[in-house]
Amino acid sequence: MPARYEAVLDEFRALSPRCVAGADFLLEELESADPDLDERCGLLEDRYEIYTIAIPDCRGSVLAVALDTGRRPPWPCLLLGILPRRGAVCDAARLRAAQHLSLIDPSWEPAHG
Repeated sequence: MPARYEAVLDEFRALSPRCVAGADFLLEELESADPDLDERCGLLEDRYEIYTIAIPDCRGSVLAVALDTGRRPPWPCLLLGILPRRGAVCDAARLRAAQHLSLIDPSWEPAHG
C-alpha cells in the first residue's frame, strides 16, 4: 500500500469515535451526491475540484476530497484525508491533492477570489 494511503488511514485512526462516525457518514453521502459549492476550495490542474467538508460532530477537522471532473459523471471522488480546520485549510487540501496525484507545480484557480 502506498505511504499516502497509510497516512490517510492513520488520520482516521487518530480520530475520536464520533469523528469517525461523522466522516463515515460524509463518505456515504459522497457516493450519491457531490459536495456543496460553499465547501469548494478551487480547481487544481484544470481537472480536480478540491473540497473541504466539515465533519459532523467533529469540530476541529474537515474531510478533504477531490472530484476528478476530467472523467464522465458521476465524477470519481478521491479521499485526500482529514485536515485540521484551523489555518488555510484549502491551501492544505490543495497541497495534499498535488502530492496524492503526483502533480508538479499544478495550476490553481481558487473558488473564493
